[in-house]
Amino acid sequence: MKLFYWGVLFVCFLFHLTAYAEGRCPPGQYPIGDSRAPGCAPIPGYGRQAGSAEGTVAPLPAGEWLKTWGAVAHSPSTDLIGVSVGERSKEEAEQVALNKCAAEGDRNCKISLSYRNQCVAIVTPSSGKGAGGIASAPTEQEALSEANTECSDAGGGRCVRFYSDCSKPIFMRY
Repeated sequence: MKLFYWGVLFVCFLFHLTAYAEGRCPPGQYPIGDSRAPGCAPIPGYGRQAGSAEGTVAPLPAGEWLKTWGAVAHSPSTDLIGVSVGERSKEEAEQVALNKCAAEGDRNCKISLSYRNQCVAIVTPSSGKGAGGIASAPTEQEALSEANTECSDAGGGRCVRFYSDCSKPIFMRY
C-alpha cells in the first residue's frame, strides 16, 4: 500500500504542469477549438463596469485631450493689441500676447484676458468713439455677442468685430 502512495506521488511530480490563464488568448478572451483550428472567444461580462447594462464593455482610452490657452494683451496708452491662441500653458499664452503687443511698438502692454479651450472676440465702435468690448465664451458667436454687449458706441453707430478666434483642445493619441 505504501508503494502505491509513493507511486501516485511520483506520478504527480512527474506530470506537474503550470496552468496559464486564458492560454494563448489575450486578456478578456478564452481559447476555443483544438490544435487544428485554434481560436479565442470573449469571456462573457469581462470588462463590464459595475452597475452597467448587460453586455456593455468599458471603453479603453485611445488618447487624451490637451488644454490650450489664448490671451489678449492691450496697451491703454496706444490701443495696440497682441493676441495668442493655441498655447500649451497660461503663462506661455500671456507671454506670446505681451511680446506681440510690444513688437507693435509699445512696451506698456498689459494682459486683458486669458482663456482656456474657449473663443475670444474683440469688437470696436464703428464710429471710432466710445469703448470697445472683449469677451471669451465657449463658442465664437457667444463671445461676439458678449463683446458687443460690452461695447458702447458714443457716435450712435454699431460695434464691429476687430478680432475673434478659438483656442481648441488638441487630441493626443497614445
